[in-house]
Amino acid sequence: MQAARAGFIKAAVDYPAPYRLQILREAKKQALDPRLVLAIMKQESRFKPDAKSPSAARGLLQLTIDAAQKYGDRAGVRNLTEDSLYRPDVSIAVGCEYLGELSRMFAGLPEAIVASYNGGEDNVTRWLARSNQRDEGVFAAEVGFTETKNYVFKVMSYYRAYQQLYDSNLSHR
Repeated sequence: MQAARAGFIKAAVDYPAPYRLQILREAKKQALDPRLVLAIMKQESRFKPDAKSPSAARGLLQLTIDAAQKYGDRAGVRNLTEDSLYRPDVSIAVGCEYLGELSRMFAGLPEAIVASYNGGEDNVTRWLARSNQRDEGVFAAEVGFTETKNYVFKVMSYYRAYQQLYDSNLSHR
């Protein structure tokens, strides 16, 4: 019993669900699995709202200002600035809007959504056509960029862990 409790505590520390209500609200608008949003957020920023990459991506979901401006209006975010991407509510709203677009584009296929978030929609379209299958393992083998392939494997492993630990309302199982 003690070992099971310790395992649960470690899992909760390794796979937290911060910003739960914001993620649930925005993911629901886009018909996204909030656990996938958490998995991407874990990889992108380790849940640090002030994260900034060398390529100037900012915030929890590491959005560039170009991507954010493309999806900001649709997400209901007005007067978007680079600094506003550090605000969790803005990052989550705009990031989920973008992920929702990718989900519609790639028929809700988690690996394709994740790959396109990192490697671009055009590349994923080409990789999907080349794999000519919707099988996750086959698609991952066709990902042409090492960085994106590694990104997909990491995010998908986080996603599977979140699916084991949380239900679709981000409540612990």
